[in-house]
Parts: sequence; C-alpha cells; structure tokens
Amino acid sequence: MNLAYKLNKKDAIGVVLMTALLVALFYFRGVDYDPGVSESCEKCSTDVGSMERAGHFEEMLWNGALHVHHSSNDNLVQFTRSNGLVAADKSSVKNCIDCHSEGADAVAPSLGQLWVKFPRLDKETGRIIDFEKAVQYEFVKRYGGTKPFYNDVRITEIMVYAFEKARQKGLVFDVEPDDGVPLTNEQLDALETSPVCRNVFDEYGVPKGDIAPYIVKGCNIFTQTNKYRPAGYSLFWDTRMNCTSCHLNGGTKEYAAHMADAAVNYPMVYSSQNIVYTNRMRIARCYAHSINEVLYGSNSEFYKLIGLYIAWIGEKNQLPVGTVRASRGVHNIRGTAAQHASNMAGQKAYVEKCQQCHGPAGYGTDKYDNDPFLHPPPITGSDSFVRTATMSYPERFASFIQNNMPPGSTHEHPQITEQEALDIAEFIQAQTRPSSPSTNNLSVFYNYMINRVMEWWFAEKTGANI
Repeated sequence: MNLAYKLNKKDAIGVVLMTALLVALFYFRGVDYDPGVSESCEKCSTDVGSMERAGHFEEMLWNGALHVHHSSNDNLVQFTRSNGLVAADKSSVKNCIDCHSEGADAVAPSLGQLWVKFPRLDKETGRIIDFEKAVQYEFVKRYGGTKPFYNDVRITEIMVYAFEKARQKGLVFDVEPDDGVPLTNEQLDALETSPVCRNVFDEYGVPKGDIAPYIVKGCNIFTQTNKYRPAGYSLFWDTRMNCTSCHLNGGTKEYAAHMADAAVNYPMVYSSQNIVYTNRMRIARCYAHSINEVLYGSNSEFYKLIGLYIAWIGEKNQLPVGTVRASRGVHNIRGTAAQHASNMAGQKAYVEKCQQCHGPAGYGTDKYDNDPFLHPPPITGSDSFVRTATMSYPERFASFIQNNMPPGSTHEHPQITEQEALDIAEFIQAQTRPSSPSTNNLSVFYNYMINRVMEWWFAEKTGANI
C-alpha cells in the first residue's frame, strides 16, 4: 500500500513520546467520562441558591461554588502542588470555605466580604492588588503552589462566586479607610491632580489614607489617559481619546456610563462574545477598542489603578453590589419606519450642533486645547474609537448624543431631539474610523510583539512614572 506521507524516524519517535505522555496523563490524572456534566454538591446549592435560568453566568457561578467548597478537586489542585505527574494527596489541601465561610465560627472574612475590600494596597510591596491578583497570591502563599495564569477561567469563576455572595448580602465597596487622613492641597498638587479629578473630589470628598495617592493616580489615568502613556508611544500609536471622552465628568455623569455602575455590575457576561468579563478585562477592552490604545499586558498596573478608582466611585455612591439603575451604561434609541435615521439630515444637524467642538469633519480641533474641562475628542478618523467600540453602534451612540451633547445636556433636559440624535449618529458612523484596534497605526506583527513586551514591562509596576 502506498501512503501519501511516510513517517521518518524522527516522526516515529515523536509519536511514541506523545503516546507515552497521553498514557501517563490518563493513568495519573484520570479522564472525565462525562464532559459538560456538573458535579453535584448539596452544600453548593444551599450556598448560592436557585439558578433556574442556567445561563453562562450561572454556569461560572456553579463552578466557582465547586472550587470554593471542594478546593482539593482536580480543578484547583494543579495550582497547589509542584508540576509533574505525581499523584497529589488531595486531603492535604484545605477548602476555601473552611476559612472563608459566612458562619459565626469563620476564621477569615467571607469571599463576599473580601470582594468589596479590593482593590487594596499591599504595604509590603507598595503595589495595588485586585481580587484577581489576591486569589493568585493565595495559591502561592497559602498553599505554596504554582500561580494560575492571569484571567484563568478558574480565577474568574471564583470571582463570580465572590461577586454573587456580595450581591446577595447587598454589600458596598469599602476600599478607603474611614479613619484615614485626607490628602492636602499640597499633596494633590504634587500628584499633579487633573482639574476634572479635583472636581470629582470636590463632589465626593478628597481621598483618604495610605491608598489615597493611588486613587488619585487612577483618576489621573482615567481623565488624562493620553498624558499617562509610556514614553515614545506617540511615535507609533496615535490616539486622542481619553476614558472621559465617553465616561463624562470623570465617570460621574448619569446616562454617560457612570463608573459606579461598572464597579457593582462586574463580572458580567459580555454578550457579543458570550464570555464572563472581569472589571480588569473590561478596562483592557476599552483601552483597545474605545480609545484605540495599546494593550499593556493583562497584569498592567494601569488597569488596576483605574479599577481602584472605579471601586472608590462605587463606594462614594454607596451602591450595593449588583444594583442595576435606570441610568446604567449607554442605552439604545431604536429607530422605526417613521423615525428612520437619515445621513443627509444628520450632516445638516451635525453642522448646526456638533461642528463647533468636533471640527467640520469630526477629526477634532485644537480650539479647546487650553480648556482643562473641555477636550472634545475626534469622533471620526484614525485617532477616534474603532468600529468594535460600544459607541460604534448607531442606536447607542444616538442615546449618548441626546443625553450628553452638546455640553450641558442631561437626560432630563436634552438639547437635541431623539430624531436629530439618530440622524447625527448615522452620519458620524458613515465616516472613516479604524476597523479594529491598531490597524491604522501598526502592523499585525508589531502589535503581537509589543503586547509581549508590555506584559513584561508593566508587570507589577507602581511608581512615579504612572
């Protein structure tokens, strides 16, 4: 028999070695003969309650409960022993719930109580750690094991469990010490606090305690994202967007994606991809899509500082975890047959209502460069948000326009009609913009390489350069 491909000696050795490895894994690790069938756990059912909807979030919640109640199962034990093919003594690994229960005899705070205490300052290292990082440290410090990958699905499942327990108890974020001393004006000046951040602190109070400088840093990055970029990035990667280009007033304006809502509603299922996003993952996605910024690596201190600022906003608004407000996020304005959007009408309305701030073609203008509170972003062109951003959907963009534009507009007192908003959104979306993150600035190869470098360069950094 003639074969289209004949194995040589090297290939044969590879096949033998792979077969031996699979046999070893089968022998030492076992095989799941019922993939997709959830393990039964009566304590887990009592703990998390009914999950009748049985959606993707509930699946992650159930798995998280299994991890917490049976930490020594195969899903977690791989991180609590040395790598190798030696069978582990699972009885030596304590379950998370043994310490972090909600009972009166608990020896440590419950995971729900811990959820609202993060991000927090690690005084030993001077770094901000979020809940995701804390779970990683727990595996390393408590069990002396290996560290899970960032955004590992098992960590996300534990985060979903902790979030749900905090939601059930109606807990509020508590990242700022009640007895801390507020920062002085001199300290705020030394931190180069942005004018928008000062307005936020005038409304909510100046941050207090040891964590206060990090809250200010997070706010500065949020309000002046372009300023706080790695040196030299402008040579390769152009963007003029800031977080506050959409999250107005430092993320504190209603019907403009208020950050308190983000603080209390993540993790959540990101519908377009049907995966559960953590807050850090959502921030990273905004960096890549909404402001067309480079990704700094999954463990970037930039993301954690922004996450801290977001949690602080949630705390100052006293929103219990899981609260869904009417003003949450960016809504949709649905066009109808009688209310269909018109590109021509949108162009006319744009000239009358928008051109003064965003320029005749939407590429932006330097007219307000010296105004510390008004930085109209480009809404078309290569420096604008990409076609995969939230604002790229005309129905949502129209809602943002009506609720917030021109400056001074509110949900209760809009300055343009619903029809005008639909028309303007239609006109703007017909203009040029990046099709996906970085495609107008860098090659695919450079994008790949820079992310690998950023993963190393920004790992665990918090300092004067941030």
